[in-house]
Amino acid sequence: MRTRIPSGSHRALPAGVFAVDSPDALAEALLSNVARRRGARFSGDPIRIALFDRNQLMRRALAALLADDPRINLVGDASDIDQCATYATHRGAEVVLLSAEQNAAAVIRQISTLAALPSAPHVIVLNGEQRPEEVLEAFRAGAFGYLPWSASVNELIEAIEMVADGMSYVLPTTAKALAAGLRTPPAAPASPNGSSLGVLSARERTVLERIARGFSGPEVAGQLGITVKTVDTYRHRIHEKLGVHHRSDYVRIALDHDLLLRET
Repeated sequence: MRTRIPSGSHRALPAGVFAVDSPDALAEALLSNVARRRGARFSGDPIRIALFDRNQLMRRALAALLADDPRINLVGDASDIDQCATYATHRGAEVVLLSAEQNAAAVIRQISTLAALPSAPHVIVLNGEQRPEEVLEAFRAGAFGYLPWSASVNELIEAIEMVADGMSYVLPTTAKALAAGLRTPPAAPASPNGSSLGVLSARERTVLERIARGFSGPEVAGQLGITVKTVDTYRHRIHEKLGVHHRSDYVRIALDHDLLLRET
């Protein structure tokens, strides 16, 4: 059996969630892993892999790609994150290849769900884009690897091997861009009294959290027993108080204030 080594770029938090200590720490750890990656070699039992993608064709393509590799034991593929969690819990999936969706908040929620499991698998996010802030959010939510769809098969296998052993993984080009981008992060949205979430009412904080978790306006309305118009009113107030414009801003603020660590 493979022994999992805790990644140096993460620190343990309640419910099995991980967070990055700082942008510089993550960038340094990723660059360090890139430098020593060629020393990683396969040994021991095949790595148990689960696939998560809402598109059946993509799951079948990934499964076919990995099927004949003796280093890989594919234990299941899922279009539902709960089913994917079952593969980790009952089939011992060590690594999950998770295809990112357009909704960045939904990806964070999916990663967090898997990271919160008692025997959490190490997640590799597959995405077409490599925005530094989204890569950071993924690692803060508990991901161990982040790869573009343009990666080669050898790079994918290398990522699986390293992540299974507890090391963080991105391509060298992504690590360099991440190091540069995260060392000059955008300023947080200003609030009238500088207290950030302190200017929000309890209900406005709840709406912000639900939106950050990836729920739509109608879904938030149904959960809180209010109308969609009322949700829009709360969103307008949040915008006026915090200056947020996009869902990614909601996610960043929620992560900065640990709003995504508790159960809804």
